[in-house]
Amino acid sequence: MWDVARSLIGILLAVSMLQGTEAGAAPRESRSEKVRRARASASLERELLRAVREAGFDGVLDFKRNGERIAHPPNVDVAVIELDPEGRPVAAANVLLSRDYPKGVAVPIDVTTWGTTAVRYTRWDLERWDGGKGWSDATAEEDLVPGRAKAKLRFMAPYPASLFKLMIAFRVMRLVDRGEVTLAQPWRFIRDTEDKGERPVWRWMEPMVTESDNGSTEALVKLLHEKGGLAGLNTELAELGLGTLQVNGTSPVTGRSWNPGSIHMTALDTARLLLLIEGGPGVLWRTPTGREVTAAELSPASRVHLQSLLADQALHEALSSTLLCGDPKAERGLPAAVPARWVNPKDGTVTAAETAFGRDTRPCNAAAEVAFLHKTGLTENYGSDGGIVRAMQGEPQRHYVVVFLSNLGYRYYDAAVASAADPAKGEDGFPYVSTKISYTQRIPALGRRIDTLMKERQRGKARPSR
Repeated sequence: MWDVARSLIGILLAVSMLQGTEAGAAPRESRSEKVRRARASASLERELLRAVREAGFDGVLDFKRNGERIAHPPNVDVAVIELDPEGRPVAAANVLLSRDYPKGVAVPIDVTTWGTTAVRYTRWDLERWDGGKGWSDATAEEDLVPGRAKAKLRFMAPYPASLFKLMIAFRVMRLVDRGEVTLAQPWRFIRDTEDKGERPVWRWMEPMVTESDNGSTEALVKLLHEKGGLAGLNTELAELGLGTLQVNGTSPVTGRSWNPGSIHMTALDTARLLLLIEGGPGVLWRTPTGREVTAAELSPASRVHLQSLLADQALHEALSSTLLCGDPKAERGLPAAVPARWVNPKDGTVTAAETAFGRDTRPCNAAAEVAFLHKTGLTENYGSDGGIVRAMQGEPQRHYVVVFLSNLGYRYYDAAVASAADPAKGEDGFPYVSTKISYTQRIPALGRRIDTLMKERQRGKARPSR
């Protein structure tokens, strides 16, 4: 049954993608087009900044401070790229929140590159965040991108947690396109000396994306090491203008060693990577060197495969919160449905990633308005989510990419679940253990705000014919 459903999803996505491509390449952008993009981006920037300010992230509680309020505004990085019905980018905005910018700050974006050089991004350092080091004394060796010492803004980029698996999936599909790997080929994963079994490559990728399975990720990281696919990943991403996306320090023996300060992502660069996966006609962006980046960076088949995996995401508990449907302690998030394959038809509950979430998701699934093709990330100290939003048939039009990165892992929570916190129990005392509410609910509330503003922005715009 799942194989049939998966095939149908792939066919539908392929048709959608091909129709967008048949619209033809966009002409070289004119001055008037740049002006339209700049105006649209300015209004999106104002709206996104307001949404981040209203989220109230500085009001979360910190388990490591015995449930007291967080000591400083957290580091939050949010980006949105607005797409027209065919998938062309028409506006972008990026907002940073930190103790440097407690009310949030908008990042200047170049409407030709859809990137920025206005931020000095530095590696995440948990000791610095927790006060063991000076907040403002990062050295040049900590810069993610060199040469930005005099940049207007500075920001310590939170570790992306499992969102980094998006880069692993992207790199595998690049090797597939080059004929160095096939999705069907068997891959036996030997973790150090332990035999973890053999599967086709696609059967390692599927749980890595849809359930964030760590063992499958280890297998693919080791595969990339053995195929030489990790050695050039950072350079390849930098050549696409995505220089803050980096995977460093992973083990060629175990496929592990995923450490804060070594693996990096920022919201704006991640949003452009998702834009590339979504595709669209014409030039998606130009790099600072003048390279034109188009959907052809990935084959149509590879884009469809990545889209289908992201569409099958089970973990709707961050920007979208459908797994928490009906819980009075939860906030409604971006109105997306959990894929039917994860939903128990008898009671509507979902069990995924070895977790029984225990809520009836059927009412929220019935009320869903969008498909959210996304990947989440979560550890004690970091929480992230990023994906592609498409309106469902019959629902108000919106089409956009949204990415959220933060140091708001399950260490941080809200007053509604504070009674479940027990610092004396250590790891077993985190509120998420008993409530299964893993993220502060200010994150899905932000997701809802962003979707509402995008629905209003795109109201009345026609969808492409299907």
